[in-house]
Amino acid sequence: MTQRFATVLSYLLHPVVYPILGLLITLKALPYYINSQITILALAFVFTGTYIFPLAVSFLLYRFDVISSFEMKKREDRKWPYVIGAISYYFTASFIQEIGLPNESYAYVLASAMVVVVHLIMLSFSKPSAHLAGIGGFTGLMMAVSYKYQIGFLPYIALCIILAGFLGSARLKLNAHTLGEVVFGYFSGMFIILITVYLS
Repeated sequence: MTQRFATVLSYLLHPVVYPILGLLITLKALPYYINSQITILALAFVFTGTYIFPLAVSFLLYRFDVISSFEMKKREDRKWPYVIGAISYYFTASFIQEIGLPNESYAYVLASAMVVVVHLIMLSFSKPSAHLAGIGGFTGLMMAVSYKYQIGFLPYIALCIILAGFLGSARLKLNAHTLGEVVFGYFSGMFIILITVYLS
């Protein structure tokens, strides 16, 4: 794997893409009827709460020299963005619950906040991979709803596992994480979200 391919893959499979993908899965694939207006509102709010707002806060943190780069390669750079991210994910999940979306939608975003909190705690001595937590959590979501509702997601789950292997290799290639941080990131995301969504 080349350095360039590893960089491109890291951008394409960035953690910010999974909240929207996860919401689409729970709104379109599960046996619930959600009208189009509510769907658009929910997608817009989740996009704002899990991407726009955390990105804007990270930009301000960078401008005021609280973090040294947007890539947050240093552990100390991740502390405040993770705090803001966890809070933002929590309030986004609360909004999803308030407007009456499926429990799985609420559980997915809430569990994502829990993953961020776990990674925040781990920053004291490690830097778990958020990239692998993202794709691991998305895989966990598909596993949970596939089992609960007998949906044929197996090919997509297999594809996600293969992509996670490539993504893990990319993060190692870029020296962004150690092998342990990659493995912990993946399984922390997968198991927290799998269990939370399945029990929702």
